[in-house]
Amino acid sequence: MKRPSLSVLTDPVPYGIYFLVEFAKHIARRCKNIIKPAPHFLRSKYRGHFAVTRSLVKGLKKIGVHANYNPRSLSELGEVVVVLSGVAALRQAIRLKRSGRVQRIFAGPNIIVFPSEIRDLICAPEVDWCVVPADWVLDMYVNDCPELRDRCLVWPAGVDTVYWCPSYKIEKRTKILVYEKQVKGPVGPIADYIQILKQHGYQVTHIEYGKYFPDQYLLLLQESCLMVGFVTDESQGLAWAEAWSADVPTLLWYQDHDTFQGRTFSSSTAPYLSRETGLFFSGLAEFKAALSQWEANRESFQPRQWVLENMSDEVCASKLCKMAGVSSRKL
Repeated sequence: MKRPSLSVLTDPVPYGIYFLVEFAKHIARRCKNIIKPAPHFLRSKYRGHFAVTRSLVKGLKKIGVHANYNPRSLSELGEVVVVLSGVAALRQAIRLKRSGRVQRIFAGPNIIVFPSEIRDLICAPEVDWCVVPADWVLDMYVNDCPELRDRCLVWPAGVDTVYWCPSYKIEKRTKILVYEKQVKGPVGPIADYIQILKQHGYQVTHIEYGKYFPDQYLLLLQESCLMVGFVTDESQGLAWAEAWSADVPTLLWYQDHDTFQGRTFSSSTAPYLSRETGLFFSGLAEFKAALSQWEANRESFQPRQWVLENMSDEVCASKLCKMAGVSSRKL
């Protein structure tokens, strides 16, 4: 069998010293699923960050790249390895490159928060590129580990534009969806923003992160003409991209910094927000202005078209392949 051009890893290849460890983990996961089954939407073969792993694996298949995910033997391992997540997988990939089994390593974007936590691995000379999801994360990485300067690539994962799509059964969308993720900054009571929307005559649905299923989120998006989002920071903002793919523009609360593990750094609440997908606001007055701007210029927002051109599974997989020098039918 021809060796694949690229392998996506979230776990080590189970051979040698890794065989027993990975076998034990596999059995433990199966036992856990039997004793305490996860909800149906959480049952997936994709590990690491589910949405990121799914997007790359599916995207590579859609564009015709000869690739595989978590191969079970060294003979199935590609020359180019993308370690999306997993410190153990990265450590193994580095050893395999030293022995000549791997030619290039791309590490990230979901391995570690601060690269200095595993400096010997992320900054190892065997790692050709450290992959980060957005420009602000790149800056944070370089500030944390200056040796990563000129060794980071910005790559966002994509979304499934077939699943995250508008419903053509709904002729006119009149609802507004308010999405509350983790918020620690001075946003003020979200109820104040909801009140403004109601004063403008809109029916409002308010959801919180972790308290809905994906199919519920999709249905709410398909009923909505706008989404208002609150979050402390986003490394990429896949939930926003899913809304855009459903042709729902967003008004998103803006904050340019965050604090994690006692460290404050510059960040963004929506690094990929654009003129086609929505607007920022940072307080009640700016929110009222942004809402009025959206109401007066609805036709100028084209979020689904932007996703189709910039953030579908296929587009994002193609971007990574070009970075890695891997060919496909559609590159």
